[in-house]
Amino acid sequence: MGMISKTQRIINSAMTRQVINLHEQGYVNDFCFHSKRLLCMQNDVNFGINDVYIEVIDQVYDHLSRRFKYIHTVDTCNGEKGVMIIDRIFTNASA
Repeated sequence: MGMISKTQRIINSAMTRQVINLHEQGYVNDFCFHSKRLLCMQNDVNFGINDVYIEVIDQVYDHLSRRFKYIHTVDTCNGEKGVMIIDRIFTNASA
């Protein structure tokens, strides 16, 4: 049982460290991309692509899905800040 616990702690540690670091910088909300809009998961507010600034921060390997994920920061027009983790680099052109 000790081995399972240790393994679970190491899985996605790079991603977890990066998200914790961003939370400490004020990026506390979680965003997802849906129907050409960004949705803030905490308050259900939708933002248009032109109402946000998105920056790619890091690429990390997700051991659970066995795929690379891209960590983005999201700064909204009303001052909300958050994190979006998706399977590709997000650009306004790819929206």
